[in-house]
Amino acid sequence: MSYIENEFIKITTKSQGAELTGIYTKKDNLNYLWNADPAYWGRHAPVLFPNVGKLIDNQYKVDDKVYELSQHGFARDMDFQLTEMKEDYINYELNSSEQTLLKYPFQFSLNINYKIQNNTVFIKYVVTNNDEKSMPFSIGAHPAFNIPLLEDETFEDYYLEFEEEERLETIKLEGSYRSGKRELIGQNIKNLPLTRELFKDDALIFEKLNKNVLTIRSKNHRNAIKVHFEGFPYVGIWTTPTAPFLCIEPWYGVADEIGPVKEMKNRLGIQMLNPNETFTCTYSITVESD
Repeated sequence: MSYIENEFIKITTKSQGAELTGIYTKKDNLNYLWNADPAYWGRHAPVLFPNVGKLIDNQYKVDDKVYELSQHGFARDMDFQLTEMKEDYINYELNSSEQTLLKYPFQFSLNINYKIQNNTVFIKYVVTNNDEKSMPFSIGAHPAFNIPLLEDETFEDYYLEFEEEERLETIKLEGSYRSGKRELIGQNIKNLPLTRELFKDDALIFEKLNKNVLTIRSKNHRNAIKVHFEGFPYVGIWTTPTAPFLCIEPWYGVADEIGPVKEMKNRLGIQMLNPNETFTCTYSITVESD
């Protein structure tokens, strides 16, 4: 476990999955990030690579050859190398190997770094194609936040605040796959009260919001969690039926739609990198104390 801190916050990370494991405020010593209690969900904030969501039968094709990948890919379960650490910055790196090539036939490097500034954590993903052929991939984030944050509160005391009024239409899931349908949640939505009923069919998946900023707020106090994910085309909102957390998940890519096994390059939301090219994306988490 490694940590960096400033006068406002302290964050902890681990080499397995280069995962963020804690965001603590100095003012009130609150941890805003989910504690990975396996009774509900045993992760904190995994990276999703080289696929976001579930593949049909956990399979995909490259030039008609079939490969297997589990839901959300393998990076979250692999040991990254800590390559750089400063007072306010830490970087982890994962490189392709014989192990990864069996599941994903491309030479790559994946860097995940964290930088803190005041009460904000900036998370950057850097994917490099080290192969001699074009490389298809998806990448996404899956941070979970403690909801409720304080004792004597309930999940329903919280709401999602949007930066602008939004027409909220979710991409429907059937099991772990996209059904091909969409459902309108509401029009001109600025604040969305959190209820368990919202997640009756698993995650909410929004595409191309007017503003890629979401804030989790309480009706009872001013503590808040703001996630800014400029450039990400999709965002998933997820929890389990009784879990005391909420995930805000910026994605480049989504789960497969029900149907046959697909060529990786033809999956919805897929990114393509030419040889020696690099893809970079950043999202941030800002924690506000009462």
